[in-house]
Amino acid sequence: MEHRSDAPGPKGRVSKPAPVTSNSTRSRTTILLSNHQREMVANLGSRRISLALAALMMTGALIAPALADEPVRGAEVIVPEVVSIVPHDPTAFTQGLEIHNGKFYESTGLYGESSVRIVNMTTGEVELQRDLPDEYFGEGLTIWNDSVVQLTWRENTGFIYDLETLEPRGEFTYIGEGWGLCSDGEDNLWIADGGSTIKRFSHDLTSFEEEVEVRVDGLVTDKWNELECPSNDPFLANRWYDDNVYRINTETGIVCQKVDFSAIREQFETEDSGVLNGIARDHAGGGWWVTGKNWSNYYQVNIPWGDFDPSSCEEESSIQCEALVLQCGVSYWKATDGFAQDLEFVSVYAFFFLLIILPPLYIWKRQTEKPPLTSEDKQEGGQHVL
Repeated sequence: MEHRSDAPGPKGRVSKPAPVTSNSTRSRTTILLSNHQREMVANLGSRRISLALAALMMTGALIAPALADEPVRGAEVIVPEVVSIVPHDPTAFTQGLEIHNGKFYESTGLYGESSVRIVNMTTGEVELQRDLPDEYFGEGLTIWNDSVVQLTWRENTGFIYDLETLEPRGEFTYIGEGWGLCSDGEDNLWIADGGSTIKRFSHDLTSFEEEVEVRVDGLVTDKWNELECPSNDPFLANRWYDDNVYRINTETGIVCQKVDFSAIREQFETEDSGVLNGIARDHAGGGWWVTGKNWSNYYQVNIPWGDFDPSSCEEESSIQCEALVLQCGVSYWKATDGFAQDLEFVSVYAFFFLLIILPPLYIWKRQTEKPPLTSEDKQEGGQHVL
């Protein structure tokens, strides 16, 4: 996005001074009157600014508590327990992880280093590997229709491999970026593209047929990455640069539980380890396995889901407004339905529009510079890694 200073505002018209006549008294009177008028305008402008700011603060004070009246149930935090540890290739930039027939299936990324591989779950040894061409950045991976399916980041291409030999079976194209991929056990493929939604592919992989917008603690949340989609159960999703794995109700997009893996990373991983990015369910042996980008280990973990019912927070009563009023207004609008809520939302923003867009005329003449916006986070090696 290009950033630049504000363009100068509209030029004000300045009246020409009255011509000086032989009557010096009249001339002085005209000049004094002009100065007095300018002072009155300036004072009036200051008062208008003060009143506008006071009204804005009062509006924020009134709106925020109203939206926080009935706070949204926060996501329950679960702490996992390590059951066993298996060595992981520390050079593997993990982008996707699955378990099938007692083997890890793993996708790795980075240009010139991307691969799909089968790994021994006891020793961590890579038993079979197929490298991607250098121009592809490997991403999410899943098992689907007795095949291995792998996404790429910005190349808009998915690859399909033989489940046993990793020989190429075909490929497909899609719109947007590829980050995470999973199969829900009902012949459906779901994709995360780093945004706030998780989308379902059509069965012929030519388009998207459904999408779920994800909300955490009532707020629309993005950067969804590697996915795991258990059958008839909420999806699990890694989030970029986040030590939590989130459990998502696919009917509503609401996150009711999240698993905090920060203690495991801090206790067992090294300074060279990257972010958490990989969770897989071992359907045969039971339990869950996690790893991350350039991690030194795979971890088998016990996740005490307990008796918590994800459907208990399917409906959100309101939005907690702990951030700026404007930001909260956007989230409130996205999280509510009905004409009354929409009308309230429009009314609030109309009020803000009048305060901000219609200031005193003399403010328009000021040529101010916008503060520089922060650029997107730099990625490792100069690449935007997911």
